[in-house]
Amino acid sequence: MTLDIQFLSMLASAGTGIVLGASFDTYRRFLRSPKRFRWSLIVNDILFWVLQALLFFYVLLQVNHGEVRFYLLIALVLGYSIYRSLFEGIYQKMLEGVIHFITRLTFIVVRTIKVLVFNPIKWLLKVILTLSMIIVTTIWRIIYFILRVFFSPFVWLWNKYVQAFGIPFYSSYQKGKSFGQKVKRKIKEISDWLKRDEKR
Repeated sequence: MTLDIQFLSMLASAGTGIVLGASFDTYRRFLRSPKRFRWSLIVNDILFWVLQALLFFYVLLQVNHGEVRFYLLIALVLGYSIYRSLFEGIYQKMLEGVIHFITRLTFIVVRTIKVLVFNPIKWLLKVILTLSMIIVTTIWRIIYFILRVFFSPFVWLWNKYVQAFGIPFYSSYQKGKSFGQKVKRKIKEISDWLKRDEKR
């Protein structure tokens, strides 16, 4: 490699180290370490470091055709150290500000959608349901009135028939029912008397 390419490779490695520090802080901010052990945390850590290694190799591939030298790794660590000493606090404040802004924006968008879309739809459904109930109730009352008017002569004739002749089968049923109750009562009295006699 020429001196220019070596210098650009070192700058790229240092820049990748700075990006690595910012990525690590972002990863730690969103995926905080749980109190209990989880296999998903190990998988996420492995994926994170694999992506960082691929990023470093891709940068070198663009600068020096992917040649990895020992001093480039030192430049990577140097860039990471520069981030920790100079940019860590600034980046973390910026990250928290962006997170807060996105959170507030999401809340405003959700509230706006709820007020402008869901609440009108909800109100419209309530109106439709109320109107449907009114229509159904009105139709039922009309049908009930028509049926009542239609059957009122038959009801009047039936009442007159009952007043004039009574209901023989109903009277017989009532008499049979009364007789059955008397029989059950007598059987119960005999059973109680027998039990009383056995106790003696």
